[in-house]
Amino acid sequence: KRQAEMNKYYGANKPEEGQAAEVEKMSLEERRAQFTEAPVRASEKRRIYYGPETPVLAPLTTQGNLPFRRLCVSLGAQVTWSEMAMGLPLIQGEKGEWALAKAHESEITPPKYTPKSVVAGYDNSKDLKFGVQIAGNKPWNVLKTTEILTALCPSIRAIDLNCGCPIDLVYRQGAGSALMDSPGKLEKILRGMNAVSGEVPITVKIRMGTKDNHPTADRLVQRLVLGGEEAVATGDGPCGVAAITLHGRSRQQRYTRQANWEYIAECSALVNRLKQKQAEVTDTIREADARDMTASNNGMPYFCGNGDVYSHVDYFDAVNNANVDSAMIGRGALIKPWIFEEIQTGQYLDKSASERLQYIEQFTRFGLENWGSDEIGVGVTRRFLLEWLSFSCRYVPLGLLEHLPPHLNDRPPAFRGRNELETLLSSPNYKDWIKISEMFLGPAHKDFQFQPKHKSNSYEIEAEG
Repeated sequence: KRQAEMNKYYGANKPEEGQAAEVEKMSLEERRAQFTEAPVRASEKRRIYYGPETPVLAPLTTQGNLPFRRLCVSLGAQVTWSEMAMGLPLIQGEKGEWALAKAHESEITPPKYTPKSVVAGYDNSKDLKFGVQIAGNKPWNVLKTTEILTALCPSIRAIDLNCGCPIDLVYRQGAGSALMDSPGKLEKILRGMNAVSGEVPITVKIRMGTKDNHPTADRLVQRLVLGGEEAVATGDGPCGVAAITLHGRSRQQRYTRQANWEYIAECSALVNRLKQKQAEVTDTIREADARDMTASNNGMPYFCGNGDVYSHVDYFDAVNNANVDSAMIGRGALIKPWIFEEIQTGQYLDKSASERLQYIEQFTRFGLENWGSDEIGVGVTRRFLLEWLSFSCRYVPLGLLEHLPPHLNDRPPAFRGRNELETLLSSPNYKDWIKISEMFLGPAHKDFQFQPKHKSNSYEIEAEG
């Protein structure tokens, strides 16, 4: 009787023989174990190192190209960054944007320095020189870009989020320095980047703030080191960035004033105080989870400064007096790329005109290797060479200076060099730059003209540093 009742209620829904096999197969698929790889926590990522031995070549708009970075590495740069790449074009697969993330083999080799300070778990052989800087205005955009870069470019040192770009177009889109006005959103993005970047560390570059008289970097640094109030309340802890780089100017200042290293020193001291404060925490319930703290610097992010470094004196003044772990060099490297040699040797190097011409020849050779030696490759190499010459013409030989150290924002009067070649290399006239390019790339077209992209010879530029 009971069986009859069961057939009455369930018999009508009993599947046919073929359907039963399909249902059983689906049931097996549902019950089968699914492997999901757990995200790598901040403490488990590859360890990196910043110290006095690691002068950093800044991410340079237009001029941070592969041939110039390769030249700087040959002269002693220990860490290099790509030009800022926008997230959405990378996701869409645009070739021009992906070319920015291309590195030379000299940039994906282990650095040569040996850290003076003891860094737990740091292995030189696993470290690299080249990192990629990205920008974006939405969390999904930046996270997807990070995920793609991690999967397709495993030979990168770190991925840096640009929160300092002052360019109006980028700022109006809500990217670059605009993220400093939304610290909660920025923290959310950095946490997400750490979750999807595998073993690749995440770093961030910021400015003093967006307004001249309203610096906000100190509060943002505290948030990045300890986590926001919401994160502390929920026990999420810090966002896990491996390094923070602070440019000593606001977005509004651009490059019209000297970098404020006093403010950078204040923020560096704040990081050290936060480190002590974190070590003194006695409430274990509210203590940050060690798994979410960066592994690179005993649980604290490295802190680097950026702005107006133009000699080894400026560099070591930043490291020793501002107490930053390292300094990032931008325009100083464009004007004299041998600044990395000066830092290594600890002395001024008065390069002759013939030596400077050899660097130009090296850049040209690297450019032709990278972009090709056909008509298009020669044209691209010439363009980027002229962009660089628009910076390097600002170099004043040490033998002609009235005082040391030289300052990046000094505007020297026109001068005659110690020989004709030195005078030519110091010319602010673009026709002379074209003449220099013709020494290595052949004659340019008779109607060829050139306008510097960043007006570098007028001392008002958009390049970093």
